[in-house]
Amino acid sequence: MAKQRQKKKVRECGLKKGSANPGALAAAAEFLQRIECSRKNFKPDTPPLTYLTPLQEKLEAQIEQAFAGVQCLNEPYVLLCGEAMDDYLSEEVLDVLAPREERHDWHAIPDDMLHACSTAWCFVGPEAYRFLIPRFMIGDLHYVVEIYPGVSYKSDLVDYVRQKQSLLNEAQRQCLSDFLSLQSVDEETGEYYGRNQFLPWELDEYHANYDEQQVTHREFGAMLMQRYAERVGLKA
Repeated sequence: MAKQRQKKKVRECGLKKGSANPGALAAAAEFLQRIECSRKNFKPDTPPLTYLTPLQEKLEAQIEQAFAGVQCLNEPYVLLCGEAMDDYLSEEVLDVLAPREERHDWHAIPDDMLHACSTAWCFVGPEAYRFLIPRFMIGDLHYVVEIYPGVSYKSDLVDYVRQKQSLLNEAQRQCLSDFLSLQSVDEETGEYYGRNQFLPWELDEYHANYDEQQVTHREFGAMLMQRYAERVGLKA
């Protein structure tokens, strides 16, 4: 009976056996069913999702421009597989899921799928990260997901994050920096406070130009916010 149920799940998910063993197919089918269940249960936190503040609108336009045309054609594992990695599924299971990945247009990832795969961006390779991160940043702006792409200066994950973000160009890096800075802004008052989350290249700047005895990380975070405020016209 258990094998029959597994075969039924595989058929319902439209999976083809290929070279995968039955166990991998069954695990892939179970994962896809969990994803579909999550998609069906998705309810926007703050409808309508079309409303953005002026700075959010500015950042969304900036993201659209910086990541226009970005695809993921050289890495097999993207959104679904990234989420499956968080579930510790095997490489064989990932290979079953990989043909289902969207890899040509990050706009084509719907909100409910983004929400169902909300941790995927943390686990994928650099090319898939570059493809997914604009969709996740915009999803965060619209309250579909929450992401935290920065790290504390004390974190032991700096090199891990650096590797994920290694293919980003200058304009794309600026989007991530501005995304972190915007989280420290109160747009109703126009006021802002210091940052305590950083990106690898920001920490590189700190280590290259400052010493803890002269400038603390807290002061450096305030400096980054001052730069952002001057660029977007916020008051001190």
